[in-house]
Amino acid sequence: MPSRRTTAASNGGKRSRRLPPLLLIVPLVAIFGTAALGNALFPALVNEHPLLLLALNATTRHLVATSTSVDVLPYVVVALGRRLVEDPFLYLLGRRYGDGAVEWMSRKLGAGRLLRAARRNFRLWGGVLVFFFPGGVVCVLAGASGMSLWLFLILNLSGTLATIFLLRSAGEEVSGPLIWVLELIGENVVPLTALSLVLTVAVLVRRHRRSGAPDREELARLEARRRDPPGQRELRPPGKPQS
Repeated sequence: MPSRRTTAASNGGKRSRRLPPLLLIVPLVAIFGTAALGNALFPALVNEHPLLLLALNATTRHLVATSTSVDVLPYVVVALGRRLVEDPFLYLLGRRYGDGAVEWMSRKLGAGRLLRAARRNFRLWGGVLVFFFPGGVVCVLAGASGMSLWLFLILNLSGTLATIFLLRSAGEEVSGPLIWVLELIGENVVPLTALSLVLTVAVLVRRHRRSGAPDREELARLEARRRDPPGQRELRPPGKPQS
């Protein structure tokens, strides 16, 4: 008789496979786009619109930089919402496409060997990784490994909250130097924003060259591979339509 954990994982995998692929692809492309925009406009937003910056991309740098200029409640609410908004989609991406999703992340990050090692050991250390490092890569690995959705959500939420409070405390501890840096950015906001835009575009171009296709095309290829695995394509007689 299968265990409850195995049954739950199987049911979660079936639910993710029933999702229309556009419900995964479109939100992720939009989220990645806003993240790039937040990175590009960091110098222009960090002093004048810190909450908008966090809403676009609540990275470690942005959380520390805005820790002294935003009240704790809006800071936590916006940062938590932004950090969590992509995680269920990435989890379901891993659940739906398995190793294909892990390969996609490795091409995006250029850390294939490290990700493959994490994939092999994720069942042993997965809970610890989701709590302490609740980022995009870990979310994909959690889905690909078959971690329970409810366990993932609980660990991800608690770990993300802990990370946000830790980064706010770190920013407050270095508030003196941080304020000096923010003032320097404010005095040179135009050239720094221009430089940030150029660097962001350069990173996106480099990522495109490394992966060979935009995110939406990569995700579409994963869906095509899931529906028509290479082995099945080889075995299907020529001219026979796909069922």
